[in-house]
Amino acid sequence: MKFIRQNAGKSGIVYCLSRKKVEEIASFLQVNGIRALPYHAGMDAAIRSKTQDQFLMEDIDVIVATIAFGMGIDKPDVRFVIHYDIPPNPWKKLLSGDRQGRKGRRRRPMHSLLQLQGYPETRKVQTGQAHSRTE
Repeated sequence: MKFIRQNAGKSGIVYCLSRKKVEEIASFLQVNGIRALPYHAGMDAAIRSKTQDQFLMEDIDVIVATIAFGMGIDKPDVRFVIHYDIPPNPWKKLLSGDRQGRKGRRRRPMHSLLQLQGYPETRKVQTGQAHSRTE
């Protein structure tokens, strides 16, 4: 929540591994004043399409989605990606986030943050360069 608030008004994606978690996190963000909507395969196709359009047109700032979202998404101004759950290969996924939706475009700063509960190490990617630090 703190990271999203620090990036208020910027486009971001929060990935979750289950549809239930997507709904929970989207609701939590909405209750806390974040313009966020859920996106997953269990939703009606028309609602999914409308949600994606709202994200692309910047009517919402954050889309909370299952990990399949983002494949082929063409939104050059995504500034952060948060993996709420641990993806199958965390570091590979973290490094790939900088490339999504920005192929062939002038590169702008984008953040991908992965914090593993119980692990002191946090990895952050900015403009495709991996940095490791302890927080």
